[in-house]
Amino acid sequence: MFDIKDFAEITGTLTLLYVEDEESLRLTSRLQRIFKNVFVADNGIDGIRLFNENQIDLVMTDYLMPELNGMDLVKLIREKDTRVPVIMITGYIDTEFLIEAINLGVNQFVTKPIIVNNLMKAIEIAIQGFVLDNLAQTSRRQELQLLRYREKYHSSQQELAFLKELKIIRNDLNHVKLELHKGQDNHCLWHSEICYIPLDILSGDSYSIREVSDGKVMFFISDAMGKGLSASVTSILSTSFINHLIDEAIVSGSFNLRKFLVSYINFIKKELLAEEIVCAAFAYIDFHAEVLETAIFSMPPILALKSGGRLLKIKSNNLPIMKYSDAPVIDTLDMSGIERILIYTDGLNESALSAVEGGQYQDYLDEDFRRSPFKNDLYRRFIEQAATPEDDITFIFIRRTGTNWDTIGEFTVPGRLSDIDAMSLELQNELIRMGFDQHFIASFVSSMTELIVNAYEHGTLGITSASKQSLTSSGAYDGFLVEREKLANKDIHVSLSRYAEDGRDFLIAQVKDNGSGFDATKINWMNIDEHKFTGRGIKIAKTLSDCLLYNKPGNEALLIKEIPK
Repeated sequence: MFDIKDFAEITGTLTLLYVEDEESLRLTSRLQRIFKNVFVADNGIDGIRLFNENQIDLVMTDYLMPELNGMDLVKLIREKDTRVPVIMITGYIDTEFLIEAINLGVNQFVTKPIIVNNLMKAIEIAIQGFVLDNLAQTSRRQELQLLRYREKYHSSQQELAFLKELKIIRNDLNHVKLELHKGQDNHCLWHSEICYIPLDILSGDSYSIREVSDGKVMFFISDAMGKGLSASVTSILSTSFINHLIDEAIVSGSFNLRKFLVSYINFIKKELLAEEIVCAAFAYIDFHAEVLETAIFSMPPILALKSGGRLLKIKSNNLPIMKYSDAPVIDTLDMSGIERILIYTDGLNESALSAVEGGQYQDYLDEDFRRSPFKNDLYRRFIEQAATPEDDITFIFIRRTGTNWDTIGEFTVPGRLSDIDAMSLELQNELIRMGFDQHFIASFVSSMTELIVNAYEHGTLGITSASKQSLTSSGAYDGFLVEREKLANKDIHVSLSRYAEDGRDFLIAQVKDNGSGFDATKINWMNIDEHKFTGRGIKIAKTLSDCLLYNKPGNEALLIKEIPK
């Protein structure tokens, strides 16, 4: 047996098929909190269809059902898959029944009425085989990774150095939207997304995204051109010193781009070896004034897409930073009408294409950027065209989102789990009536429900991440929720909107609670430790949507997903 932490870690990666014809007996909400995905069927016929259409890791089925009972369902499943674990739920057990079920490969039995602890134990036992296979595969992957790393590096300390580099990197806009108001009818949102994929453990690429003051943001990307560890050290030094300068500017309330650049250049050039250079791009944006100032040191051009599809290329205006660099040149650009901005290192545009005729991704980058409303779209287009990268891939994707949305639904959810389940079902039915694709509905409702549950836990009930982790680890979480709900008096407000952009349609969900919020910039760090129970809902919502943003207080989530044609 594995402990509760291991159990939650494993089930959080699994897909469950749950077949139960009596809706009043279903434990869907509880199961959705511990499994990655839960597919629910009313009968055996729908059950086998869902099994055939999806990758299912565990089956849990009632025995007595109309049309196709649980035993017949298992027979059909075993014709296709002899290994998937099956749990049979029944109030009818005799010797012949047990023999037939065991011969079919039913792993566990749970009697009705269902006792939750018994069900959890049955799930735990049923997935042990999966766990063993998973551990074996993980072990093999880790061995292969260690072999690769040992060929390149002769000390495990370099892995710690990479973690140190990640700690030094700062992103003040991680999952945070900038809301700008210039009058009653002039309101827009800006946000940025980062793609950072080092080729090796230690990277010559680095970045920093810092909000120097309200609506004024410094975007920085560097590419240290040196050898191995030396380039990584230069990268770490650069980012660390830049963050130090910005921290001082935030405290003093005064920032001057030219003085900032001179201070950085004077610092880093003293640390460079004779043959070393640093390529870097600095983009300082005043989103209120819509002004972009750039100092680009031998980096690829910054791309800026204007409304209407016109693409601007802001070219390098400085030589690379060397031991004897001069004062920097700074250019200024009016950002009026600019919808998206891309800042990147040459690992992106100089990647070789996978096509037989050769070439580089720069032949496709401009058009792919035009066609990509979000970072993930651009990265997907990149990996479709490019061969295996031979350099670090780093880019910052900045976009403006208009707020001329058509509201199509508004909901108020009281502070009870039962109300959340009811609202999710209501939302699902409403989207069905509107004619949305079934797969789209499933992923959108799942994402939105996770955000509502997060608002319920942290906003309505005021549960901190630390207390949730402690209560869940001890098995006391569900009982705590029941008692806490009795004192809850805060509603959750949900609105649905639709908007069009560049010929695409998007569905937007806003989820707002009346709690104290949380620091959304820490979302990535919450998800690093998969042993923890906190942050999983947000991770699911991120995975199933195109964009997930929070306001600065952290008590309002904005979910955006493109509607398929």
